[in-house]
Amino acid sequence: MARSDELTLEELEVLKQKLHPSRFSNISGKMSAIVGFILDERYSDPVIVDMTVTSDSMVLAQREGDCGMNDFIGAFVDMWHNWKGLLWAAELTDKERAWCRGKFNAKLHIN
Repeated sequence: MARSDELTLEELEVLKQKLHPSRFSNISGKMSAIVGFILDERYSDPVIVDMTVTSDSMVLAQREGDCGMNDFIGAFVDMWHNWKGLLWAAELTDKERAWCRGKFNAKLHIN
């Protein structure tokens, strides 16, 4: 049985269209890369292939082709607020927001 926060392939494609960086005139290259990483899309060059939250709540990222987490993203709380703001700006459904929160947590290795 499917979980209530799972998306069908069609729903996922609609979500990716809603969150595509081209829809947001003020989105930064860094945030475009983060959105692409979370959604498993190539919205930037270079592409982020991994992210982690450090013990002092900072976020580090690994670019495609790099060895290790060489990019400092910033404070986790700031990234989380920006992510939530983007979800609201994209006018997602409750189901889409729930899926995005779960995907965000999984991609950043948050329990």
